[in-house]
Amino acid sequence: YERVALMLLFEYEHPWTRAELEREIAGTKGKPGNVSTAIDSLYAAGLVHLSGEMVIPTRPARRMEELNPGVI
Repeated sequence: YERVALMLLFEYEHPWTRAELEREIAGTKGKPGNVSTAIDSLYAAGLVHLSGEMVIPTRPARRMEELNPGVI
């Protein structure tokens, strides 16, 4: 779920809300609770910022994607 969330954040390059990510990912995998846990885990690892309900990739996460395109 973490990888899919990051892929969506990088692919569409606009802020997503937590609810949007949960709907988008749960639509393919069916477990919204796991998506919320994944977002919290990405936040704890410093890979996303949470601003209210908005989920935004951090500079280190963006740089990692720049150095290794498509790895996520």
